[in-house]
Amino acid sequence: IANQLRYPNNHTHYFSCVLLYLFAEATSEYIQEQVTRVLLERLIVHRPHPWGLLITFIELIKNPRYSFWSHSFTHCATEIERVFESVARSCMGPSHLSNLSSDATP
Repeated sequence: IANQLRYPNNHTHYFSCVLLYLFAEATSEYIQEQVTRVLLERLIVHRPHPWGLLITFIELIKNPRYSFWSHSFTHCATEIERVFESVARSCMGPSHLSNLSSDATP
């Protein structure tokens, strides 16, 4: 599915929605972790990143519906947390990241 996240068109939009739906409706955090891992693996390689991949990841970390930052796999180790923050910073910019982190803390 992640290979279908390419340039702006209906096909990319459909698969982006499918991936986000799978994340939102997953009954196990393990599935959410796997979706995140697949997106992250594609984002940590050298640029340019496909447009659909960036939009899907940004939607996942920004939209409160997915509660991305509250999942345990985003905080399981400090190295993992730094990778998430680094990728989020490169996708969205540093000002948005501080807002997201402060919203996620209870």
